[in-house]
Amino acid sequence: MDADSSSKANTVCPTCGASVPSSHLIPAGDSFVCPSCRDQYLQGLKETGSMKINQEDEAIRQEYIKHEASLKSVGLLYFLGAFFVLLAGLMGLVGALDAGSGQGAEGAGFLIGYTVAMLVISGLMFAVAFGFRKLKPWVKIPGTIVACLGLLNFPIGTLINAYILFLIWSRKGRFVLTPEYQEVIEATPHIKYKTSIVVWIFLGILIVLLLTAFLIPLLGSM
Repeated sequence: MDADSSSKANTVCPTCGASVPSSHLIPAGDSFVCPSCRDQYLQGLKETGSMKINQEDEAIRQEYIKHEASLKSVGLLYFLGAFFVLLAGLMGLVGALDAGSGQGAEGAGFLIGYTVAMLVISGLMFAVAFGFRKLKPWVKIPGTIVACLGLLNFPIGTLINAYILFLIWSRKGRFVLTPEYQEVIEATPHIKYKTSIVVWIFLGILIVLLLTAFLIPLLGSM
């Protein structure tokens, strides 16, 4: 009698508070719940686990987002550089066409070689720029090669490209340019970095300087 009474004794479900026989309780995680609450309880555990994961991703994104924005800014800088190199290549092509009648085949051949070189460099810079903008892991090697070449442009180019190398190979840079960080970005699309107005002003000044450096020789030759 005692054993039978024990098996039929009612127990309160910790989830819904319903009174059910103890034998009807079902294991759910570290607890026991009634059959009607089991699915709901397990779903709650999953949501709690997902919330913890999202909080970890958000903390990581907040810690690295400034470095992420800096690397993307490098991509924008390379896009601008690639555009001007492309223009230089196209100007070389125009010069080669004109040289065919004025300077002879030797001058035209030199300009054609110059144009091909500029187009190849422009294509490389566009690819590197895309890699930085999308934070692709593969961009570390070609980005390093381009930055090392830029070190030769003393003194401004040396300073800028030394900083780019730091952005790539610092502890934060190495992590931002990994597939793991791509997963963090996908998990935190709501986190955005607002670029400072100072950065936009600096970028505007840089564009003006690049345009000036490009247009002055062009206008002088006309």
